Amino acid sequence: MQAGAAGYLSKGAAPQEVVNAIRCVASGQRYIASDIAQQMALSQIEPEKTESPFASLSERELQIMLMITKGQKVNEISEQLNLSPKTVNSYRYRMFSKLNIHGDVELTHQAIRHGLCNAESLASQ
Repeated sequence: MQAGAAGYLSKGAAPQEVVNAIRCVASGQRYIASDIAQQMALSQIEPEKTESPFASLSERELQIMLMITKGQKVNEISEQLNLSPKTVNSYRYRMFSKLNIHGDVELTHQAIRHGLCNAESLASQ
């Protein structure tokens, strides 16, 4: 619907529902099949558990996470971002807590698993 569709039916829609949907759209209204509408409503109430755990990280935490996955050390990161090493470590430990992990290797593994970085590109560095 966000892409501009005026109506949405499932494949198994009854012929009468298809006719109703066509009439509705032809009159300038939008049409969503009741089963689809229910799924959409439920997804707003109970979002799927498949959301990336990285969604909970701040922009700075994501930035530092990507630098860690590229093999950069805390001192290198702190110099590049004009932060103290202690601040970088604070971000690291906050990430570890949010993601329920215990180190940089686990962080990198999770980032690869969720498509935030590519194992092949990391291997070539």
